[in-house]
Amino acid sequence: MDTGFLRVLLDPGRFFEARMQEKPSLKIPALIALVIGLIGAVSTVPMADITMAMLPADMQGLGVIMMVISAGVAFVGGLLAWVICGFVLYLVSMIFKGQGDLERTMEFTGYGLIPQIFGGIIGTYFSYQLLSGLNIPPMTNPEQMVEFSENLVTILTTDPLAQIAGLVSILFIIWSANIWIFGMKYARNLSTRDAVLTVGIPVGLYILSRLITLAGWL
Repeated sequence: MDTGFLRVLLDPGRFFEARMQEKPSLKIPALIALVIGLIGAVSTVPMADITMAMLPADMQGLGVIMMVISAGVAFVGGLLAWVICGFVLYLVSMIFKGQGDLERTMEFTGYGLIPQIFGGIIGTYFSYQLLSGLNIPPMTNPEQMVEFSENLVTILTTDPLAQIAGLVSILFIIWSANIWIFGMKYARNLSTRDAVLTVGIPVGLYILSRLITLAGWL
């Protein structure tokens, strides 16, 4: 099928060309964003477990509230990522005199997020592997909690597994970018060159910031 999910991943040009023959619909893109948000919420569980273990017994209730808030923020983050990406691509495409409505841009941007479902699942797996084996010592004062938190940050920024996870996430972003190029070409009636620039500029800057963070230059 020209409109199947596999077509989005393997032949996005034909997929979006076929979608242009139909009315814009945000239902499936919204569902994709919700799935990404759900995966993000699940990915907060390992860190939430660590937070709960750090807190004294009389503060466990606060820990539960923090866990729920973190999961909620991560869940909403899936939708926000979709909206932000769509608006950014729409605005950048205006530089290249793109023509086409925002709804179509949002639709095609949502389909381009499909690789992030796979990336989120793999990232969650890496998170579990990295954090599940941590030894959390008993803590009786704030100084111990601060010291452990600093050590945890060091682990999350220097552990080879964390760096591999960061590189893997970049690969999935590049995959999404490839899909967005075809999406913007059709949604905004751009030339291939202008579609590449529309997607490449913001995505390139984002990847650069991720690489700088992974390299520890900040």
